[in-house]
Amino acid sequence: MKSFILLGLLSLTFAVSISNQGTLTNPTSRVERIMTKFMQLSEMSTQFNFNKLFDAIDQLSAQLKQSEVDENNLFDADFAQYVEDQAFYTDLVTFYTAEVAQHTEDLRSLNNHLESYQQQLTQRQEELDKTQKQKAQLEETIRQNEITYNKQISDFNTAIDVLDQAIQLLSGLRNPVLIQTESDQLKTLANRLNSINLKNHRVLYQPIIDIFMQIAQNNLANQDLLKKVLSMLNGLRNSLDGGRNALTSNYNSERASNLELLETYNKKIDALVNEVIPMLQDLIANTIEQIKVKTELLNNAQANLDEAKETLQYIEDRWVKRKAQHAALLAEYEKEQALIAQTITVLQRGGVRRQ
Repeated sequence: MKSFILLGLLSLTFAVSISNQGTLTNPTSRVERIMTKFMQLSEMSTQFNFNKLFDAIDQLSAQLKQSEVDENNLFDADFAQYVEDQAFYTDLVTFYTAEVAQHTEDLRSLNNHLESYQQQLTQRQEELDKTQKQKAQLEETIRQNEITYNKQISDFNTAIDVLDQAIQLLSGLRNPVLIQTESDQLKTLANRLNSINLKNHRVLYQPIIDIFMQIAQNNLANQDLLKKVLSMLNGLRNSLDGGRNALTSNYNSERASNLELLETYNKKIDALVNEVIPMLQDLIANTIEQIKVKTELLNNAQANLDEAKETLQYIEDRWVKRKAQHAALLAEYEKEQALIAQTITVLQRGGVRRQ
C-alpha cells in the first residue's frame, strides 16, 4: 500500500514537475496518461482544494515515522533477547565444555586404573603359576627326601644289626679254631656288610669285611685278634649309630624347614586364589562398567555441547541478519521520508498548496 501511494506521489511529483515545461502530447503509455492527469490537476490547482492530498501525505509520513519507531523498539527488544539468548547458550557451552573435559579426564583416569589392574592381575596369575610349580617341586623334594632317608635309615639299621650280630658272635668265641657254622656266619655277615651302601662309612667297615673273610677262610681267631676286631666293631657301631642319629636329625630339620616353606606356598596360593585375584577381577569388571557409564555420559555431554554451539551460532547468524534487516528498513524509511519531502516541495513549486 505504501509503495502504491509513493508511486502515486512520484507520478504526481513528476507530473507537476513537467507541467512547468508544457503539456505532453500524444500520451501513449499508462505512466504518461497518469502524468497527464496529474498535470491537469496541477493546472486546476487554483480551482480545487488539495488539503486532503496534503493530509494523506502527512498521514503517510506519520505512519512511516511510527513504523520507524516501532522498528527501533522491536530491534531493541530483539537485541535484548539476543543478549539474553547469547548469554544463556554461552553459559551452556561453557558448562558442557567443562563437563566434557571432566568426563574425558575421568575416562583417562579409569582407563589408567583398568590398565594397572589388568597388569596386576597378569602379574598375580604368573605369580600363582610360579608358586604352584614351586609347591609341586617342593612336594616332590619332600617325597624324594623321605624315600632317600628311609633307604639310608634302613641301611644304617641293617649295618648296626649286622655289627651287633658280629659282636655277639665274636664275643662268644672261645676256641681259636672255628667250627663250620661259625665260619659260615662270619661269611654271611661279611656279605651283608658288603651289600650295604653307606658311602661315607665304607672306609670304616671295609676292613671289618676283610677281617671277617680272613677269619672265616682260615678258621682261626686268636684272642688278641678277636679283641682288636671287637674294638673295631664297637667303634664302627658307635660311628654308624652317630651317623644314623645325625641323618635323622638333619632329615627332620630339613623336613621341618621344607614343610614350613610348603605352608608358606599354600598360604600364598590360597591368598592369590581366594582373595587377591578375585579382588582384581572385581575391580576390573567394576572399572569396565564405570568406563561404559562414563563413556555414555561423555557422549551425552558432547552431544549437548555440539547442540549448544549450533544454537549459539544460529543466534549469532540470526542477529547478523537482523542487524542487516534493521539497517535496510531504516534506510528505506529514510528514503521514503526524503521522497515525501521531495514530493511536497515539487507540489508546492507546481502551485499545489494547502488552502
